[in-house]
Amino acid sequence: SKFDWKEDRKLEKENNMKNLIYVLMISLLSLTIFSCAKKSDTSSTTTTNTEVEGTWSAACYVGTDNFSYKNTITVSGTDVIAKYEVHSDSSCNTDMWTWEDTYSSLSIGDEVSFSSGATGHEFTFNLVSLTLALLTQAIASDMNTISFCGVYWERGTATDITGKTCESDTYDVANTTYLGLYKLVGNNLFLGGFSTTGYYPTSVTNTITYVKQ
Repeated sequence: SKFDWKEDRKLEKENNMKNLIYVLMISLLSLTIFSCAKKSDTSSTTTTNTEVEGTWSAACYVGTDNFSYKNTITVSGTDVIAKYEVHSDSSCNTDMWTWEDTYSSLSIGDEVSFSSGATGHEFTFNLVSLTLALLTQAIASDMNTISFCGVYWERGTATDITGKTCESDTYDVANTTYLGLYKLVGNNLFLGGFSTTGYYPTSVTNTITYVKQ
């Protein structure tokens, strides 16, 4: 049959959009190595957030999707802002999009010890908002074409997607409580995943190091 370049370009664009959506949804995931933790025999609950107060930054790293990431976490009292920059190159220079997650009511809980001899704490906080900013006009246009998250996207504008359904994923609603775990080694902070099921994580990611600024 006669080659239809217009149809081929259409299919190519649809495939590219599907790939873009896939990467967008998993952009916070990366190849990880975990350290397991256990509660200290003398663990106790503390009410101070002093040891994690301040700004913590992770150097540019490349994820399993071959995009590069640069993460920053800021703790001020009981408020936490986590910012994740996503880039299409390997050196965090070409912007694609930025996630910004805001939390409140940070509470530091029991101390845990790790096999390395380091210690950390369990913690909880509550979701305030999840925002996503698309940083190129091409990406914003593609997401508008498919009504991604059911909102209108403008390049560079942070859009609140808290509680929204975006393709196959539904994001948590405001006031969702997360249970977390961190390990602290000097000025280096390591985080685990978050749970909403009533059980704290038992490991942290060693491949992403947040350094106190």
